[in-house]
Amino acid sequence: MLSWRNIKPKSFVDAMSMLYFMIMVHSAYLYGEFAIAPWMKETYSMGTLKNIVYQIFALFLYLNVMGNVYKIIETNTSSVGKMLPTLLKPGWTFCYACEANSPPRSFHCMTCNKCILKRDHHCMFTSQCIGHSNYRYYFWLVFYGWCGTMFCAIMTVPYVLTLLDGFSIWKLPYFILPLFCFMLQYISFFTAISSFITLLSVVFSCALIALLCWHCSHIYKGQTTFESSHRIYDYDLGWKQNIIESFGTKWYLTWICPWINSPLTGDGIEFQTKANHQHSKDQ
Repeated sequence: MLSWRNIKPKSFVDAMSMLYFMIMVHSAYLYGEFAIAPWMKETYSMGTLKNIVYQIFALFLYLNVMGNVYKIIETNTSSVGKMLPTLLKPGWTFCYACEANSPPRSFHCMTCNKCILKRDHHCMFTSQCIGHSNYRYYFWLVFYGWCGTMFCAIMTVPYVLTLLDGFSIWKLPYFILPLFCFMLQYISFFTAISSFITLLSVVFSCALIALLCWHCSHIYKGQTTFESSHRIYDYDLGWKQNIIESFGTKWYLTWICPWINSPLTGDGIEFQTKANHQHSKDQ
């Protein structure tokens, strides 16, 4: 179960980012339910079956986004509580902040104030570090975040065009600067909010697909963000084993639900290297 210590943002930037993220996710979902869905049903004469499919798909995206956020926050990916050797082993480093030995691929996060096992980065939208134990949930959060923003953009663009009585070059500011246009009383508040949600959906869908491709490349090569930027390929065990290292033994089911159990093959402390993996295959 989550405690306030887990949920509490660790910095002002994290707090503002989490607040913004939560407001936008819930606003987009409620906007789709109470504005877009009724409009589509009336405009396109959607039957009961199509409406149910729409509702189920929207709910599926929403639950996966929020579920993966929950699992990211709930999962401990730090070295706290781990039995670490007192003697400095080869490839290990000593963390002066934690006053403990730190395993390979682990780094101290100044925001979390902990050493994170197989640290990838600090996610300000969840106020958590992404590492060995919660990387799976982060990846699917990005994936379903992209699906959600794309779905929202596709659904809301025709609706906003209806509110604006079509598109013309002179109405372009209504899409790009909707809140400013509302302040000048060119459009209504509801139209401005609708345009704003559409704008954010388009922008974030482009950003998230780039981020998704970035992490797909890391998973394929068996790298963290640090290892990618420093061209470290020591832990590349082949694309399939790399996927298992990130998503667990039931990697092919993890996309369905964050609560599906998929045990990781490692403990985040000891890692098999590319050289050792090839040697074991040759024997």
